[in-house]
Amino acid sequence: MTSTTTRATTTTRDSADVDIPWKEYLRETSTSSSTAPSPVVDAKTIAGEEEKESTTDAKGARRASSSTSSTPSKNKTPAKTRETRELFPDVPDFVYDPVRSTVESAVTAATPAYETYAPTALKAAVEAQWNAERASGYALYAGSNGGAETELGIYAAVAFYLLAKPGVLPWVFDATIARVVGAAAERRFAREDVTRGRRLGSGSFGNVFAATDARTGRALVVKIANGAEGSSQLQNAEAYINRRVARAPLVARGCASFLGAYYEVDGAASPSLVWAYEDGERTLESFLESKRFPEDLEDALGMSPSSSSSSSSYEKRVNRVAKRVMRDVLPTVAGLHDIGIVHRDLKPSNLVLMGDRFKLIDFGAACDLRSGENYDPEQGLLDPRYSPPERFIMSERTPAPPPVLAGVLAPLLWTAAQPQLFDSYSVGLILLQLCVPQMRNKNVTSPGGAFARRMEDCGYDLRKFRAETESTLGWDYSAMDVNGGFAWDLARALVTKRNAFARGRLDVGAALAHPFIASPF
Repeated sequence: MTSTTTRATTTTRDSADVDIPWKEYLRETSTSSSTAPSPVVDAKTIAGEEEKESTTDAKGARRASSSTSSTPSKNKTPAKTRETRELFPDVPDFVYDPVRSTVESAVTAATPAYETYAPTALKAAVEAQWNAERASGYALYAGSNGGAETELGIYAAVAFYLLAKPGVLPWVFDATIARVVGAAAERRFAREDVTRGRRLGSGSFGNVFAATDARTGRALVVKIANGAEGSSQLQNAEAYINRRVARAPLVARGCASFLGAYYEVDGAASPSLVWAYEDGERTLESFLESKRFPEDLEDALGMSPSSSSSSSSYEKRVNRVAKRVMRDVLPTVAGLHDIGIVHRDLKPSNLVLMGDRFKLIDFGAACDLRSGENYDPEQGLLDPRYSPPERFIMSERTPAPPPVLAGVLAPLLWTAAQPQLFDSYSVGLILLQLCVPQMRNKNVTSPGGAFARRMEDCGYDLRKFRAETESTLGWDYSAMDVNGGFAWDLARALVTKRNAFARGRLDVGAALAHPFIASPF
């Protein structure tokens, strides 16, 4: 406050303001200082005061006269509000007023939880920081030349970094509080608790079985690592990723429900993983291979097919089921990216219809870029049929940092390398398989098949690829042209090569706003 402030205001600051907590400071701004009763003075006192104040500058005289008025002003601004407003003299009122109101409301809402749950050490640090800022005139880091506006900009930049994808603060919360809560909630299975049944499937590194919970009779799914080299390492990584996903409820909705783990034999290199069995075990791959596509998929999803048997009706039906599947897949994949996980193995065989929606399974190749779990810059875990041309989520020259450093640097690496775009390409291929009949042939999508060869020859330009395969091979893209060709436009944005700046391919999160997904038709 300047030296021309009235004596009453200065006394109030000296006696109460210096050590006032941050929440009390904001609370006082909403209370007008004009509510105090005005003193009753006689005419001689008023005349004496006016004579005394005549020696001061005009601004001081006005304030002194106001302070001795017998009638309080209804428009008088609280001292605290004046102090804060003077910190941002260049900010227009129409910007300042709503921002201040929002901040005060947020502080009011957050204060009970802060008082109840915040550790004492955190409270002490916040109070110390607040007092240091006030003592410096709200220019602790900006300096006297920077002022409060620059100081606020510094804090905003730090907050933006801490919350930027995949999030430093969310990582801290997940690695501490959420991890403890998740460990306490996870079921601890013993070998005798699980009765294995028939085999449901097998892969390069493990086998999946139906099972039953011997204690409750609940149907389960169990995955056991086989003896292949690296299978135990991937099984341990999958256990870690599944626990991470389980701690993010919005993401877990689109994935198989992980329950826990147990060891088949004492001293095993990796545990057996347990999920809840949900009605339906058909993969998207099995629907794509069906001769009754899209009828089988329509029946399974409860979608009534059109009564018309014309070619146009068939194209619309294919377009509709493609949209429905993408609406299941995209939010789940985008949610994984939001918490720092890249799946790296998105394909129809890893999408299982459970109930009335497709859910994602098999996180053996997934990596957590918040912690560096299952990330090796020189190792690419992928299915070559669905992987993008770059083969790696980030440059091989990118080092694998230790866990703590990975969490702190994750926003920088994510922004620079855009690792989530690896999954975008795979999602685009799934969309092509849903809409283009020739893409459902496994020989076409094999590593040496027509798709890989011709896409490389076309420089990964899907428009050139379509023109060539339509004219020379007679491929049918008509289902992608329904309703203005939105499906084709989305596929073209996803199935492309990255540019020199690691961009040029649509992010899965951004694809959620694409007209093909967002439009009701």
